[in-house]
Amino acid sequence: MRRLDRVLGKAAGAALLLSGGFCFAQTPAPVPWPQELPQALSPGANPYVSEYVTVLDFHGSVQDPDLVIFMAGNQYRVFPDLLLTFREWVRKRPGHETVKVDRIFYATTPPGRLIDAMQSGQLVLGNFWIDVQPDKLWPDVFMTGARQQLRLLNARHIEGWSVFARNRGTVLLVRAGNPKDIRGVSDLLRDDVRVAVSSPTREPDSFESYSNTLRAQGGGQFPDLLLKKPNTISPAVVHHRENPQFIHDGRADAALMYYHFGDYLKTRLPRDFDYVLLPEEGNFRDALAISTIRNAQHKAAAAAWVDFIRSDAAATVYIRHGFDYVSK
Repeated sequence: MRRLDRVLGKAAGAALLLSGGFCFAQTPAPVPWPQELPQALSPGANPYVSEYVTVLDFHGSVQDPDLVIFMAGNQYRVFPDLLLTFREWVRKRPGHETVKVDRIFYATTPPGRLIDAMQSGQLVLGNFWIDVQPDKLWPDVFMTGARQQLRLLNARHIEGWSVFARNRGTVLLVRAGNPKDIRGVSDLLRDDVRVAVSSPTREPDSFESYSNTLRAQGGGQFPDLLLKKPNTISPAVVHHRENPQFIHDGRADAALMYYHFGDYLKTRLPRDFDYVLLPEEGNFRDALAISTIRNAQHKAAAAAWVDFIRSDAAATVYIRHGFDYVSK
């Protein structure tokens, strides 16, 4: 028996009614994540959701979408607000006002897994899979960092990308009340502090970012020392869901997370989570970039989305959710 965060080996979770056949260990209940639906459900829809069949990081319908967005999953907290703003923006924008944007599908998994699916043709979740092909489900735009954008470029999926936002560095996610009195990166090497950190092989982007901060604030050998601790754990697939679950379950005392994750979890689930700010100096900040997929199936909607992301309206949403906007 394994919990959802172990079973998503082929792809990270999803927010809707896409899954079946997931099993959980007999441990505390999953983190009570708020809904992140891209639109209201149909009247009378009866969600088939429980702790055994909940998917968190795929949003919307794979059938006949008007726009498909793949991205680095760390933007998940932004998107419900961002989609509402986009639909208002597009109706008033000359040249885009007739574009259909009612049915939007977006995925907030580790981006490398999405590119894997583009190459293999399938995204597998337990007993369920999605065909990821141009005539089935195929991204129109991809929003991620330079490492994965370069991978898309080398695979000839895109012609280039542009940076539009940066995160605000790393914090230490802890249990509400910070019972271990964790104050900075030096505390992560304490024997009594169990740490959760991204896997260097399964989530290299976030691990590289967190490692840069650890080296700058704790010394060049700090990431290696942390990984060698016997009570350090790494998520199986998706750290932005699994690290909070580790803390929620009492399996970890601290987790390296981007600021916007810590702020979101403390704000939305204050009885479960808090975070410790790290110094600004040496706190590495990742960039987010947007690209258009060469053979996008919804070119008009993709063009509208890219224009929107470079607008003040989108910048306001990202800033409100803990990012910094990067001007042209």
